[in-house]
Amino acid sequence: MLLCKRSFIFTATIFLTTFFFTQGDLRHAEAKELKMATFMSPKHPVNKGILTHLAKNIAAETGGSLTLKLYPGGQLGKGPKAQYKRVIENVAEITFGVHGYTPKLFPRTMTVAQPGVGNSSQEVTKKAWGIYDKYLKTEYSKVKVLGIFSNWPAILITRKNSVSKIGDIKGLKIRAPSPSNIPQLRAWGAAAVYMPVTKAYNSLQTGVLDGVYISPGALYRPWRLAEPGEYVTAGMSGPTTMLYIFMNKQVFEGLSSSHKKAINKHSGRGLSMFAANYWGNIDAKQLATAKNEQKGVKFIQLSQSAATEFNNATAKSVEEFIAKKEKAGIPARAIYKAVTQ
Repeated sequence: MLLCKRSFIFTATIFLTTFFFTQGDLRHAEAKELKMATFMSPKHPVNKGILTHLAKNIAAETGGSLTLKLYPGGQLGKGPKAQYKRVIENVAEITFGVHGYTPKLFPRTMTVAQPGVGNSSQEVTKKAWGIYDKYLKTEYSKVKVLGIFSNWPAILITRKNSVSKIGDIKGLKIRAPSPSNIPQLRAWGAAAVYMPVTKAYNSLQTGVLDGVYISPGALYRPWRLAEPGEYVTAGMSGPTTMLYIFMNKQVFEGLSSSHKKAINKHSGRGLSMFAANYWGNIDAKQLATAKNEQKGVKFIQLSQSAATEFNNATAKSVEEFIAKKEKAGIPARAIYKAVTQ
């Protein structure tokens, strides 16, 4: 009888020890770190405020078994245009990028970025998600969408030329927010060019550009375009820059159910609106600083008649964009109508 009891206790001890070690091994095996790649500097708001917010939420939700490690400043590959390719090829499991750097991949979303859709990042982002399932989702079949959001409509920053009416911009070399916005600047009479924002400061400083058409958040840190720029013009209907946070689809599908649940909970529309609010607040503050002429720029608010001249020319460029997309089989007219009603 005593032998049986000892045998039972020994067997139970082995079972419990094996159980707890096995559970520990499973938890350890389940632990996973994902790489997040951005081309922005470590201090850029998208890194400091948005991607770190996502990482903290995922780590907290999973008890640290799923973590996201940020690689800013192009550490996993130089060139912002390649961010979509990097996530597809799993160079990084998660990437932040700009739709406008590869506009041919996202013609539907670029329609939402056209002038006239909204007056703030929050408004444009909300409208984009309002039509996502019906019109935009088809563009994202190869990735897991964690976020799609917008910054504020563009303002004009010029180096030596003040712009208070449409005639003032004629012939000036102006950087467009994306290739899709070149027709708008040409409709104004400008010599439109496109380059990544990372090249804008030096190009404006050296006179390669006469001006930059960009969201207000580029005035001061981190892009500091108010330093080579002297004038800021606002009041015309401007385009926005659509931004994304993507995850490699196969990596997502290979995660445990609990990890998938955590990512779904802290991404999508919720993360997008958080990002729009965070980025939008920075745009608003930097625009207010420029309006008060606190940091070295002269602010020009267009008169109503001058704004109308700009906007009439802009309307023609938007129609040109829509017609071109319609010809390519993209329902751009229906999309634009849905976000401007």
